[in-house]
Amino acid sequence: MMIPRNPVLAGFLRDIPGYMERLGSGIRFMMSEMRNMLLPDPEFTEHQDFVVTFRNGQVVEEQIGLNERQQVALQIVREKGSISTGEYSLVTRASERTAFRDLQDLVAKKLLVVRGKTRGQRYYLP
Repeated sequence: MMIPRNPVLAGFLRDIPGYMERLGSGIRFMMSEMRNMLLPDPEFTEHQDFVVTFRNGQVVEEQIGLNERQQVALQIVREKGSISTGEYSLVTRASERTAFRDLQDLVAKKLLVVRGKTRGQRYYLP
């Protein structure tokens, strides 16, 4: 049985319909989602407060062999929400063909997903 860190808050959230599914499932869910996105596990520390640190994944990106252009693409998508092949080409000064190949490689590595048809395609985080 899980014992909540703050029983008063947990009781309040449990009473809101649809807000809390199961006590103690949040940390497992965070770790699972971070791994699905090929990002490092969150780091948990406890001093006076309980702190969760989420890393941006740069180290993971370097480990799976992304080039500098692809790392720039992921950073742009994290900041702006999406990127097109044309935008990627402009920012990285890569040809349209290289830009397309780089972005498709990120899709194959499940770091990005593509939406839209041919000319209107945009790339997003999964």
